[in-house]
Amino acid sequence: MQRNLWGQPIRRTAEYHVFHDESMPNKRWLLIGLLFVQTQHLNEVRVALQDFRMQEDYSGEIHFSDLPKNFDGCWSAKARVAREWMRHFEKGLSDRVFFSTLAVDRHSPRYEHKRFARDFHAYNRFTAMALKAGIAWHLGPQNLDDLIVHFISDAKDRATRPDCDLTDNFEQYLPSRAELDSLLSQSPSYPFLNMDLELRDSAKEDLLQLCDLLLGATQMALVAGSSRPTKRELGEMIVRWYRDLQQPPWQQKFGLHRKFNLWAFPDQNGSPYNKVKLALNIDDGQLSLFTDSS
Repeated sequence: MQRNLWGQPIRRTAEYHVFHDESMPNKRWLLIGLLFVQTQHLNEVRVALQDFRMQEDYSGEIHFSDLPKNFDGCWSAKARVAREWMRHFEKGLSDRVFFSTLAVDRHSPRYEHKRFARDFHAYNRFTAMALKAGIAWHLGPQNLDDLIVHFISDAKDRATRPDCDLTDNFEQYLPSRAELDSLLSQSPSYPFLNMDLELRDSAKEDLLQLCDLLLGATQMALVAGSSRPTKRELGEMIVRWYRDLQQPPWQQKFGLHRKFNLWAFPDQNGSPYNKVKLALNIDDGQLSLFTDSS
């Protein structure tokens, strides 16, 4: 902890909004996406996203799953806005916005199915895991003592879950679990956490839509589940970012170290791992070390 000129401790404090989305593309994978935006930068980021909407005169909701087939034509403004959001993240928005995806492999022999009697038990627990890891990785270099988190999840997404009923305690579980994790953390650099959770309509929140877009493109890179050129192009961006992150930080051309992250759980030893096999194979002159033929 830092001290002032009189030897008194100075507590380093930050406030972030964390936007949350989740996806289950098949029986194997559960994906948790988290978008970190420092509260003081919220308006700046929202204005930047709105600028691209204005350029295309498009105000509708952007969901990766609903992207049209092509980028051209009057009916494809949604896809063009999505592409520009992704490009903007790559070119500089990532200085203000950090994105992390946890890919849970439910086909791993070390995945403990018996621990999760209902699907939402797994959703809730792995969201807490993703948040703890995201705070440590993206915010760790700030050496914070205290962190305020406003956690925002899509109200419509939770309402339409197949198993979402009165027993889903997501809104109560996640803040208490996250705050407990901060108290039990063995790392001296992990901050004391104060957290609240809000369900918000994604149609009224561009940052939830950006989270959905980045998560959908990451899912595309992971499972290559669509033949639509728009989705494949955005997924290819994720593949390039991910390949770049396998290089030492000083050799990375996108500068996304600690700004974009994709990791998975569990490996054969029951631990997290960073070398995730991607099914979307692209040829951009780099070795395809992380493709998966399964």
